[in-house]
Amino acid sequence: MIKYYDAQQWLKERQPKRAKFPAVLVAIFVTLLTSAVAGLLVGLCFLGTFWYWAIGIACISLPYILMDRVQVRLYHGYVKGKPFWTLLKYAFSSTDYRPCYAPWWYWRWYYWW
Repeated sequence: MIKYYDAQQWLKERQPKRAKFPAVLVAIFVTLLTSAVAGLLVGLCFLGTFWYWAIGIACISLPYILMDRVQVRLYHGYVKGKPFWTLLKYAFSSTDYRPCYAPWWYWRWYYWW
């Protein structure tokens, strides 16, 4: 079952297992680290122009990571008390909190792209 992001439910959280501020820091840090690692891996293939590739791919991958709402799953998984490795698997492979688009939106995106 796919869970969709619900801002009202997020505001109703009363007693998380972990503090919310460290959860925000984990969500921000892991999200930025992921895009940086993607850039560095591609940059290693082109050592002559390493920084152009590293910065370029990192800047391109960050919006896609944000659109998939990885940071939201990192936040919620950390607050729920998931261990680190389980948290990473949950954040990057789960379908929870993914945005839901109507079929017409996909057609419009494909048609105008």
